[in-house]
Amino acid sequence: MHDPPDSETPALADFIGTRDSFLVIRDPQLAKTGSQARAQLRSLPFLAEFGLDRVSHPEIYDNGLRLVEYELFPNEDLRENGVDGVEFPLVHYVSQEMLTGELRDEDSTFDDQDVIRRLLRKRPEGLPYVLVTDTSTPKMPRHTKKPGKSFIDEFECTVTDYKGLLKRYIQYNLDSDLPLSTTQNLFFHQISAHHKQEGLEAGSIPVLFDYTQIPADSPAWAPLYYLIREDVDRVLEDYSERIREALRSWTERGPTQKVANSMLDMLERVEFEEDRLDSYRYRHQEDI
Repeated sequence: MHDPPDSETPALADFIGTRDSFLVIRDPQLAKTGSQARAQLRSLPFLAEFGLDRVSHPEIYDNGLRLVEYELFPNEDLRENGVDGVEFPLVHYVSQEMLTGELRDEDSTFDDQDVIRRLLRKRPEGLPYVLVTDTSTPKMPRHTKKPGKSFIDEFECTVTDYKGLLKRYIQYNLDSDLPLSTTQNLFFHQISAHHKQEGLEAGSIPVLFDYTQIPADSPAWAPLYYLIREDVDRVLEDYSERIREALRSWTERGPTQKVANSMLDMLERVEFEEDRLDSYRYRHQEDI
């Protein structure tokens, strides 16, 4: 049993309680495919708390909204162009199906076995490489021939479970009213804790985005600015659908449509203009 984590410590390895710099984090959400595929990046706000802002993931996860800022090295580019341009520390999202090439779409076959091994060879000693996957025993059948063996048996690494890390982080750092069964995205727990401290209702995701009630310094305003900057032309007819899809990589199944509608209502109120959003946000604060 490790001591309570120091919220000021930037190193994820210290939080986990290991000296290893190759870390494998299991998040079963990455195993879901098709219409069930969502919230693949829910762990990223947590990892960003430790200064991990270089990320590799499939381009399909990048739906036009980033709840945290990060530099993206798309998995597709690493397969096509190699890993020479990648810098560390790095967070890498790869499911077991992508590793074995079992997950296919019309355009490509996802097979990252060679990419991961090249990254492990390239990585400077001591710099973190965080592999987020859906299993604690990821397999590379082309390289690890022994039956039942995972490729992590070949490397010094620590394997841990994302839910347990998040639960412990919230326990020592946040007073969130959201249960983990509602969401395992730290971004929403941070908003909940902030609103609770202000005496606001904070027990469900939709109330966190009631822009008529939340304070001006709430993190819930940030996605609106991102959407305005990313969608200057606003060419889509069904913008509510656009926002709902943008939230897909960050939210589990739940009231995503309600959140999208709240965001769209506010964007339309300020006519998608950043200055007007600023004006509403801070003038409205005076009336709360």
